[in-house]
Amino acid sequence: MFFKAKNTSSGLSLEDGGFHLLTIEGGGRNRVLNSSYGKFPDKILPSGDIYENSGAYLSSVFRYVADETGGISSPVNLALPVSEALLRIVNMPDLSLDDARQAFKYEVENYFPFSESECVYDIAEIDFPARQDSSEKRFLVAAARKSLIDNIAHAAASNGIRLASIEPSQIALERAASPDNQADETCVYIYAGIGRSVLVVSWRGCGIFYHNASGFGDAAKQSPESDEYTGAALSFSREVRSSLQFAMSQIRSISAKKAYIFGPGASKQLCETLADWLTLDSIELTDVMRIHGIDFEYGGSGWETALGLALR
Repeated sequence: MFFKAKNTSSGLSLEDGGFHLLTIEGGGRNRVLNSSYGKFPDKILPSGDIYENSGAYLSSVFRYVADETGGISSPVNLALPVSEALLRIVNMPDLSLDDARQAFKYEVENYFPFSESECVYDIAEIDFPARQDSSEKRFLVAAARKSLIDNIAHAAASNGIRLASIEPSQIALERAASPDNQADETCVYIYAGIGRSVLVVSWRGCGIFYHNASGFGDAAKQSPESDEYTGAALSFSREVRSSLQFAMSQIRSISAKKAYIFGPGASKQLCETLADWLTLDSIELTDVMRIHGIDFEYGGSGWETALGLALR
């Protein structure tokens, strides 16, 4: 699931009843070459859940994407929604990355709600804060049900869509919100989504804590001054505070001072509400396109996952 980026890269997100496809030119330029988005009709997606029943509607979904975009000629990076992709930080001392991949098959059931034969997983090595000003090697493990991954691969291939990678949305969102030169040693990225939201604690440019939170739902489409949005922002802020307190209690050697907010539910009002609930020095609304030097006519809202994938 973790691959090196190419000079031209495409990201495809299937979430919240629609799709976003973004192709950018990298190599320091980060220029949008192509973009497309749309909502799936009820006849394509009766329940509104793209991944229901291990992706029973995926063939129709990919066919619709192929038709609406006129076909996708180059391989795309695809995101798994936060509801289907699980992340864990695992400590396997003294093991190389290759050895950890082999050894983890005996540990799968200790970390995930399925067996090794029922899942697909991948591992990346990360630096993890151990004590003040020191770190140790740990592994970030991403896993998903094998039946879903197989259905995705089959549905995409049968509709002429080649997959370069499949990546958890949490990782793509973190990448979208992370500038190339992050000045903060420790910071918090908060994605305020529609269906689900994500909180990431990042240390030295790498995520060390991930939490899936409630989404804003229809409130994300309302005015930030509306009662519906205000109520959603208050509930969301309480959940974020609880998650961040838990993260800091588990990783006592670090201290987060800044948070960056983005996503369809993000607003200045949300920043102000969060400021009332979190003990941070700064909470900023961030434009994910702008921090990567991308001039994009649609802005960043709704495109965050696709951007993170395209930046691989």
